[in-house]
Amino acid sequence: MEFLLYLGVAGLAVVIWATCIERFWFAIRRSELKVLPIGSKDIVVLHISDIHMAPWQKYKQRWIRKLQTKTNPDLVINTGDNLGHAQGINPVLEALNPLTGVPGVFVNGSNDLYAPSKRNPVKYLMRPSDRHREEDAPLKLDTDSLIAGLSSFGWENLNNTAKSINVNGIRINFFGTDDPHELRDDAAKAKADLSKLNKADLLIGVTHAPYLRVLEDLSEADVVFAGHTHGGQVCWPFWGRALVTNCDLPTKFARGLHQVPLRSKKLWVNVCAGLGHSIYAPVRLACRPEVRVVTLKARD
Repeated sequence: MEFLLYLGVAGLAVVIWATCIERFWFAIRRSELKVLPIGSKDIVVLHISDIHMAPWQKYKQRWIRKLQTKTNPDLVINTGDNLGHAQGINPVLEALNPLTGVPGVFVNGSNDLYAPSKRNPVKYLMRPSDRHREEDAPLKLDTDSLIAGLSSFGWENLNNTAKSINVNGIRINFFGTDDPHELRDDAAKAKADLSKLNKADLLIGVTHAPYLRVLEDLSEADVVFAGHTHGGQVCWPFWGRALVTNCDLPTKFARGLHQVPLRSKKLWVNVCAGLGHSIYAPVRLACRPEVRVVTLKARD
């Protein structure tokens, strides 16, 4: 009986920690990658993903507004799922507004397209979540307004296309996809657009969901940025290993900068665990919400 009492107390403590503390414990994770031409100036990349903004999340909005001064980025990469509620567009744009004028790129995630719906969170432990269907039309969001807002910051829309930006004297070509989880990705079109651009010093791939097929499609990149996994959202305590990734990416690559082995090569992939969660699954365990700062440096 005493053992069951201790077990119950421990379980309650975990629930309180995961729902009331850790999901508000935002972090800035930093790493470095040597991919720039010799002699190049560093490029500080702020990687933002999976904000899942709801209008009442004032603390998260205030924290995001401070990112400009805390990270001083040269480039912003936003890998989608900015929204977590139908009324989240204005709050997320207002939170990101201090980054106006910093060069940036973005792609859509499924939650930029559809409002969240009630689902059994336990199902995420068994298989990736279902994609939306035509009958889910009432859940469609004003994605055009979100895209217009992000574009007003001076950021380039990379959904199934390619763009070029000069950052710190370095020409960077980007190619990206619309959300693979919703099967909206068209890497062939992005590559066709990429072929029309002049050769650059660096090639970056951008996508929301890092399915292995999409990473293969983007594998000519020097590095790929992605989100979607939430880092697992619920991980093994004290170990930090994700239980799931909500796609076919192995759990050991659920967050952070790794070389992911593909058929063609080992590809550098930076996966951001994101700042949010579904409003119907308000929990984070052994997986703090985060943005990632990757400093691109010159090769030796």
